[in-house]
Amino acid sequence: MRQEFTARIETVRAQVREARDRADAEKICAQKANEEMTRRMAEYRRGRLYDVAAVVTSAASGFTAGYHTQKHADLRIGGAPVAAVAGVPGVLAGALLDESVVTRSVFAVGGTMFMVGATAYALIHPQGQGG
Repeated sequence: MRQEFTARIETVRAQVREARDRADAEKICAQKANEEMTRRMAEYRRGRLYDVAAVVTSAASGFTAGYHTQKHADLRIGGAPVAAVAGVPGVLAGALLDESVVTRSVFAVGGTMFMVGATAYALIHPQGQGG
């Protein structure tokens, strides 16, 4: 009877130890999963470096394209540059696309900066001065 009781005690100890190990492992894994989720959420919120580079490149190229388009096709109605209208599709695409925030931003920022570039040319070079 004593050996049977000792065997039961050892079995219970092994089960408790196994349960503790499992609980500890689950806790560690949950912490790692939380850390990974937190890191990914922060990356999503801030964006990656190439996301920022894409938006900045879109802004610079949109401005440049708008400026040069207005320079080479300097048509104005009431002093407003007509070429600026060409930036509207980019803004609309950015507003209406069902894509990531970065993709939408690239279109919207590029279109907006195209309009700003065309307007900047018109303001820097008043009608009749040419370029």
